[in-house]
Amino acid sequence: MRKEMLIELLPKLFFVPGEHKGRFPYSNGLLINSELRVLVDAGFGQSRREEILKTGDVDVIINTHFHLDHAFGNKFFPKAKVWAHHLDAPALRSPEEFFNYTGIKHAPEFPEGYPFPRGMQGRAVERELVDGEILDFGDVAFQVIHTPGHTPGHISLFETRTGILFSGDIDLSPFGPFYGNSSSSLEEFHSSIRRLIELKPKVIVSSHSEIISDNIPERLQEYKEIMDFRDEKIIQNIRTPMMKEELLKKNIIYDHYPEPQNLYRHFEEVMIGKHLGRLVKQGKVVIMPNQKYKAFA
Repeated sequence: MRKEMLIELLPKLFFVPGEHKGRFPYSNGLLINSELRVLVDAGFGQSRREEILKTGDVDVIINTHFHLDHAFGNKFFPKAKVWAHHLDAPALRSPEEFFNYTGIKHAPEFPEGYPFPRGMQGRAVERELVDGEILDFGDVAFQVIHTPGHTPGHISLFETRTGILFSGDIDLSPFGPFYGNSSSSLEEFHSSIRRLIELKPKVIVSSHSEIISDNIPERLQEYKEIMDFRDEKIIQNIRTPMMKEELLKKNIIYDHYPEPQNLYRHFEEVMIGKHLGRLVKQGKVVIMPNQKYKAFA
């Protein structure tokens, strides 16, 4: 495999940078070339897939979660057994459950299959992972860290001997956390980031960013605080009572909507709804009889 397509993290463990720097609809992944040939996610793009397959079949794919930028590529490795956390396994097995988990079927129409032709086709999940278990591949061993919020069964993988953490879509990107699916959880995302801070990883490899080896606790904290910043933006906007539909026009999450715009507007609506729900529970916001939201002074 060409050197620009993988970076050695440890003997037998390689970082596979996704095409277009791992930006959606691609993602970064890992290759374990040990007793078993293992991929962590398979969304890095056609050029990477072809290079990997030149040197042999893949035995196992570990999906950090069910999203298509991570799991769509599974189908190009038909001999591989898929492993995933038990809470995300249903969405990998069934297109119907995939749409239930995302809530996208309730969104306005958008280009069919965008940007994944034929979308989620479903794939058997041979092994359901649980928090804390050790996946020992001989030269490389990962502990499964359940880090929900982005999805119910999102996992990170921690190489305990070296402190290398593959954090999946806790990606430390400037955009911040994404929780725009019906099954996402703002509260769980907060807790998951705190858990990763407590792990004290020495290196973070994520799905959509470069390898990070400096100021990791601070970067994780700043990433988590993006959610608190969004809370504050909402509160500032609803000092004067406002309907949720009016608040959506303030672009709290997205500065602008990429194409297809109606899909990203849907994500904004879901995420704003989760913030409002949390703020109401915290007693910082009240729902008025006319269904307008108002922040307490």
